[in-house]
Amino acid sequence: MNAPLRGRVLGVLREGPPRPVWPGSWGRTALLVLTLPMFAGLFQYVIDAPVLYGLSKTWPVLVLPLTLIGALKTKPGYQPLLLAALAWLLAVVPLISMAQLGNDGFGALATTAKIWPLSGALAGAAGLNLLRPSGRELARAAMILCGLTFAFLVGAWFLAPDAAFNGTIETTKLFLTDIERGRRINAPMMFGVLGLFVLNRSFWSRPATWKPVLIGLGLLAMVCIYKQRAQIAGTGLVLVLGAALSLGRWRGPALIGPAAAGLAALIPALLWLQGGAAAEGLGGSLTMRQTEAEAALRFLNDQPWRWITGVGSATRIGGVTLGDIVGTPFFFPSDLGWLGVVFEYGLIGAGLMLGLHLWAVRQAWRAAQGEGGEGGTLERALFDYALFLIVVSPIVSVVLSPGELATVLALGWWLRTPSARPCAGSGS
Repeated sequence: MNAPLRGRVLGVLREGPPRPVWPGSWGRTALLVLTLPMFAGLFQYVIDAPVLYGLSKTWPVLVLPLTLIGALKTKPGYQPLLLAALAWLLAVVPLISMAQLGNDGFGALATTAKIWPLSGALAGAAGLNLLRPSGRELARAAMILCGLTFAFLVGAWFLAPDAAFNGTIETTKLFLTDIERGRRINAPMMFGVLGLFVLNRSFWSRPATWKPVLIGLGLLAMVCIYKQRAQIAGTGLVLVLGAALSLGRWRGPALIGPAAAGLAALIPALLWLQGGAAAEGLGGSLTMRQTEAEAALRFLNDQPWRWITGVGSATRIGGVTLGDIVGTPFFFPSDLGWLGVVFEYGLIGAGLMLGLHLWAVRQAWRAAQGEGGEGGTLERALFDYALFLIVVSPIVSVVLSPGELATVLALGWWLRTPSARPCAGSGS
């Protein structure tokens, strides 16, 4: 027979999951390379590339038909929780901001733009269901994007002119300069970090010298060029956890070591943070965050119900900023981690976002286990990245780049489907 038959069940022929004839394996990989960064919202703040920036801003609108298909037909398991989160973040909180912060209708709507990529969890699931890529194709696309990320990071570091680093925050989001860290390139690193996790998991199942070498070079590039402390520390921690989880029957003892080291470092770290050396060592960024946190707490405590509902956010469109409202010269909720989320969206919004992150971890863990208790390398790396998002969330706001969570949710859901498993040779 020419048909892809997989055997009989009670005398009935059972066919394998259908695969589209076009565009073929490499064609699907190319489409994934082009679209995954858009679903992840990687260029949402990159004003340095106007075309990609504009496309990223309009992407949730362009894929709205896929979002509707995902909500009404595909229906991934996280759909109810995601719809509840979108309803609260996009519909209820803007109304609250109009009452609390004086936003007009347009201004209130504009404050929701950063949340739009979260809908990509539905659009992405629908798109994957239509494209039907294998696990191998997804892993290939992820590693291509990883290579492109680090190629840009290193290439831009050596080739960018000095003038590129002389701009202000209003003219560039990539080429930054500050007193403490000097020059740095704030490139979108999702797939760079995910690629490091793939290499890490792959090494422990199929050891090869070049894999830890590439991981080391990637971390070196992040430390010397990227210079985002929380993300670098989170990457290192999750690499250690991923290695420990890859040790099979030794994973329990292996996890005790990092846990003990973390607890041992906690007390001196807290003592250091309480001292003046912390503010000096962090270039005053800790002091600024403390000032912002105190202002946020005062504003929330003025009317305790604000803790429950949040107060929304203001935009650059109006003449009044959040700093004016809370009484501090500079105030950015995205600097405050979960406190910033509570400030804008309340404990309700924070709880919904936390629920989605925990769902992503649980779903990716199940994908990593696979049908026979053994998933592929990409599935395990995706679990690591879901964990990474939670690890850095006390510093990096979960509503700053929600497209990353949306992409992890969609990929984790698809990798658990039978269509992804037969060819999920992303390593084991």
